[in-house]
Amino acid sequence: MNNRAEVLASLGDYGSADFTVRRESLLVRNELEEQIDTIDSHVALVREDTNQVLSVVRKTYNPVNHVDAFKTAENVIKLSDLDVTGIERETACSHDGARAYSIYTLPAHTVSIGEGTGDQVALTISARNSFDGSWSFVVEVGGKRFICLNMQVFANNFGIHKSKHTKGLNLNQIADKLSESVRFYNDETDLWQEMVDTSIDNADAMSIMAHLAQAKTVDSHIANGLDHESVLTEPDVMRNKTLGDLWYYWNCNRGELGSTAWSLYNSMTEWATHSIPSRRLSQQNIASVKMDRLDRVRKTLNDKMLPELKLVA
Repeated sequence: MNNRAEVLASLGDYGSADFTVRRESLLVRNELEEQIDTIDSHVALVREDTNQVLSVVRKTYNPVNHVDAFKTAENVIKLSDLDVTGIERETACSHDGARAYSIYTLPAHTVSIGEGTGDQVALTISARNSFDGSWSFVVEVGGKRFICLNMQVFANNFGIHKSKHTKGLNLNQIADKLSESVRFYNDETDLWQEMVDTSIDNADAMSIMAHLAQAKTVDSHIANGLDHESVLTEPDVMRNKTLGDLWYYWNCNRGELGSTAWSLYNSMTEWATHSIPSRRLSQQNIASVKMDRLDRVRKTLNDKMLPELKLVA
């Protein structure tokens, strides 16, 4: 454990996420009585370093500083027997620091997916946190695919912990619990291998990607006998940029990996990790966009892809 602690300490500071916040009372001018009143129900969260107001939250909201959130992920690593050789940390912020994540990649825990393909995925442990109520406090186990640097999400919920920002939030208990979930990494890689061995056609792929893209008319077009190429030319479908991007990634991945569930899964995670949003504001907050997309991929896995393809998480 001491060696793991030393290695983690050698990763350095947390960059733009390394700041704290304070709670400030909210005041309102009472013109009728010519006085200033305090709002009892909410407080402002203010950056200590810049005095910028990041959010207004209920008084019961318990802010967790980003660095404390990330150190919870580090405690998961310290409490485990993981090999931290070559460990890397990626940290990013968005919304002026109101949201942040840190991802730890452990290359010593790399598995090969698909015999002879050279496709490798390394274990990751990550934490995300927010001061604006947009994200719960989350620590999760996942993977990073080296070929295209996709972030891989687990379908298995044993590998994720979410907590609201309340007074009951105990970071040490979370670390202790998540350290046990690392063992589910092998179960998840078995699922990925099953995906490699599962062939799918374009219609199934399109239906699943349409679920992710919230293109709600696609299934009805397919049920009415339209082939996938015709569906893509329907005006209501053409307007869905997300489905168009997913279809592009699907064609690229199935060209390299074949028409398999693994290709489809990587098309979805590639979109989540790499596709550039069209809106300028989303581009500025790409860290938040990536995490929200990966949540959508996980939901699509559990709600649509796995049950439809009869894959077992």
